[in-house]
Amino acid sequence: MIGKSKKQHEPGHVPTAGELYRAIAARTAIGYLILAILGGAIGYGVDGTPGLWGALLGVGIAGAAMGLTLAVMILTEKRPGINDMAVLLGGYLLKIAILFVVFVSLQRFDFFNETALLLGFVGAVVVSLAVDTVTIARTRA
Repeated sequence: MIGKSKKQHEPGHVPTAGELYRAIAARTAIGYLILAILGGAIGYGVDGTPGLWGALLGVGIAGAAMGLTLAVMILTEKRPGINDMAVLLGGYLLKIAILFVVFVSLQRFDFFNETALLLGFVGAVVVSLAVDTVTIARTRA
């Protein structure tokens, strides 16, 4: 298992928030890498280079957005709860603004397939949510 120390194998071990976030980050990175390779290959097979670029852009944009949230959580894990929530909310608002600017800016370019970008983006969000759910569920078992 990724990020497992000897201590984590002990019965009844409850991981710290930092251990949990680092495990999620490592597993998500592997999931994104696999998705980028598979999505890029499929996109290239369907539409050539524009399909490849679309899939890679979609995975990259979603990865950056999800990574920003995870980075904020890692940086604020030791802060009091109310400050943590304020920083997370600010991070989400910043992420929405950045995504809006990125997607509006991409409209003027035509080097990528828009459908591949959408599928790569949605696929990366699904991978992130699945990794988060499975990782958290395993720590509670």
